[in-house]
Amino acid sequence: MDELKLFLAAYWQLITVFVSFMLFVLALKVWWSEVKFFVMRTGWSFPLIGRLARAGRSDHKLGGDGWYPIEKRVCSDFYEHYKDFSQSPDYYEKCDDYLNKVEESGRSEKGPFLWALIIGLILLEAVGFAYVLAPFMAKNASSNEQTMLAWFVAFLLSIAAVFLTELTGKEWHKNSLLKKIRGWWEIEGKQKKLNLMPEKDISIDKTYNDNNSLKFQQVLNRVPANASVTPTYTATVITLVYICFLAVGAYLVRSYTLDADNTEMVNQAVMFEQTAADDPMALLEQSAESEDDIALPAELAQVNETATKKAEDEATSARSSASRVTFVILSVIFVMIQVVGIYFGFAFSYAGKESVKARNYTKNFNSAEELNDWLELKKDLIASQAEAYLQRLREKMSRRAVISSDEQEALQVGSTQRTFHHYLANQAVKKQVQATTPIVTQSSVVVSQVVAATPVVASVQTEPTPVEVATPAAAPVQVAAQTAEQSLPAELADVDLTKLSEEDLTVLAEDFELDLAWLKKQQRLAIIKSKSRTSV
Repeated sequence: MDELKLFLAAYWQLITVFVSFMLFVLALKVWWSEVKFFVMRTGWSFPLIGRLARAGRSDHKLGGDGWYPIEKRVCSDFYEHYKDFSQSPDYYEKCDDYLNKVEESGRSEKGPFLWALIIGLILLEAVGFAYVLAPFMAKNASSNEQTMLAWFVAFLLSIAAVFLTELTGKEWHKNSLLKKIRGWWEIEGKQKKLNLMPEKDISIDKTYNDNNSLKFQQVLNRVPANASVTPTYTATVITLVYICFLAVGAYLVRSYTLDADNTEMVNQAVMFEQTAADDPMALLEQSAESEDDIALPAELAQVNETATKKAEDEATSARSSASRVTFVILSVIFVMIQVVGIYFGFAFSYAGKESVKARNYTKNFNSAEELNDWLELKKDLIASQAEAYLQRLREKMSRRAVISSDEQEALQVGSTQRTFHHYLANQAVKKQVQATTPIVTQSSVVVSQVVAATPVVASVQTEPTPVEVATPAAAPVQVAAQTAEQSLPAELADVDLTKLSEEDLTVLAEDFELDLAWLKKQQRLAIIKSKSRTSV
């Protein structure tokens, strides 16, 4: 206990720096999204050199869409974080379904307690390595410099060991899933001659797309694998070589150091005897002692000297054996610490492509309602901050020395149409257009193919027969466009009104200066026509 106190008192600076660094890395891992959001906002608001400050010193032109490019840049940066919380109302159930299908429903990531334990194990390993390496680090350096360098190298070796054991544990967990896939495929899929390869690109949002697939296929759709879907042991081999190298190397260094110390002790004893033989005072003391002692016969003196030499050799051998056993125990302890690290990596890791993401959205909530309330709170917070940054940007731009009256009017009057909520509405419109474009293209291809085949049919029949084209059911995009093609702006021609919420309609009405009641009526008409088309 006293040695531990002396050690902590001597190297508390190094220990403090190391623990602080590990806590900093842990905080980055846990709150990475918040850190990114903070860095982004700091980049905009930093005094003098921040983007807001530079925007106030630059000239800007109003774009053709009615937005200043710098305003869209602000909205775009905030939108990148806003998207992380724009999940569907059933996202909680999707996350649960994803984890269940990938066989990782009951797993969890490492908590603060386990991370504290890992940091403690790293310190323990570093202490052991530092004691081994310190005597051999930079022979010409001072004792403190040798210790500092030994600690640095020991920390690097320990952190590398933790990293490799974590990778090995994850590899073992992934291999266990791959073995399950092959086992289930042998039972279910091989007899049906099904290929052992992913059939779909499954994400959390598309997790219901393979509900009808076999179990091995559901897992394979979510776990990355090689072409043959076989376990790999690359990280395991590297980790085993690294652990064996450190364990055996530490034992050999300690053993050779012990042999050197024993040899040095023997040499010191011989040098002491030679020095005593040449010292007159030592000879007088030995003669005085010999006069007081009873002189032994030569044979008995030889036996006594042999017994004393044997006792010293046995004591030295016993100390050496005990030390080597201790070194073996220390190496075994080091290996067991690595085994614990591998187990942590195996038990607290995920192999699914989006399993970590799914777990993060479900671990702190008991129901979908709780998750949705939290998502709405985060979206409102980001939106309010985006609006505040837009307002600060316009204030900076309006204070420029050279600004025309048209620009001043655009900044003051048009700002009500250039809000973050309007930007969100525009992004929703773009998503709708992108989602509906493949459907229209597909239907047009079908129509063109049927029309191309019509002359062949007409040449056989005496009267032309109307061709029935199998188009997508309901075709809501075309219905919405036909219903209001004469009144809706061109930007909304391909928008499916039936899929927009009341909030989306309100934003669109404000953005395009439309009557909200009329827009709701158009949505209702589109829904009615869609239902009638479906029933037919």
